Amino acid sequence: MAFGTVGLARPVLAITPDFTLSADPGKVSIPMGYWAETMLTITSLNGFEGIIQLSTMVGQSTGLDGAGFSTGMTLSPNGSVNTDLQLTPGKTPGNYNLSITATIGSISHMLVIPITVSQITSPDFTTRLWGSYSTLQERDITIPEQFVSLGGFRGQVSLSAKLTPDISNAPTVSFQPSTFDLLASASLAYNSVVSTVRTTPVGTYIVAITASSGTISHTYQAIMMVGDYRPPSEHPPPDNSTSGANGQTSTSSATNNYSPLNNASATLSLLQSFWWLQTIIGLAITTLVVYRGRPLFKEQ
Repeated sequence: MAFGTVGLARPVLAITPDFTLSADPGKVSIPMGYWAETMLTITSLNGFEGIIQLSTMVGQSTGLDGAGFSTGMTLSPNGSVNTDLQLTPGKTPGNYNLSITATIGSISHMLVIPITVSQITSPDFTTRLWGSYSTLQERDITIPEQFVSLGGFRGQVSLSAKLTPDISNAPTVSFQPSTFDLLASASLAYNSVVSTVRTTPVGTYIVAITASSGTISHTYQAIMMVGDYRPPSEHPPPDNSTSGANGQTSTSSATNNYSPLNNASATLSLLQSFWWLQTIIGLAITTLVVYRGRPLFKEQ
């Protein structure tokens, strides 16, 4: 009589392509009359790919008058895409929830971001970055920004920047000036200078700009896109795309429609220059700005 071994078959788990949606920071506090931002990240799971469509609603129930973000980006298999979500508060302080929906094909995921809109009760400061910057290899670009004193803040503010991923020959970000004295109830203009070399890796970076003064420190994020070098006389092929930090090819959308500038003509000129850069890089450009009413830039 022969005896055999009885084995149990292990169930095979199906691996379903999908994606995740996250925000950094996951909670947002906004001073009334000003703004705040959070970085959204869409990440491919198990080879999922497609065109990303983002949507949200603002209004009294969310505590927001405006939300600006990019949409229409391409998510590559096992890659990730970032977009900066810039938020303008309403006129009623309180705690709210903002729902963001990301849809790729037939799959949708919703992310709920807690929002706190608060009165300015102590000295502070803030700045507003462009949602994204675009440049080419071997270029220096200068972007005007603005700092604002809140609640009577006065003091010396220092700026520093960090890029992710931190790789060889990555773009550098410097400031003119990098340290300045901010007067109470005043604003101050400064320039962010983005520099690349011929060997700067083409792709998408996250820029984290930290502003510090004594015990007060704030970090603001933006997207930096670097395209292939081209002599001025050459035109790039229309299908030229950027490669994400993880090495996966993806096309990113571009400049947010928020402006830290009071001068409308300067803002338009800067937007046009960004448009030119993004056309050269070959990026898909789609920006969605949801507003109840656009608040005026003001000082307190």
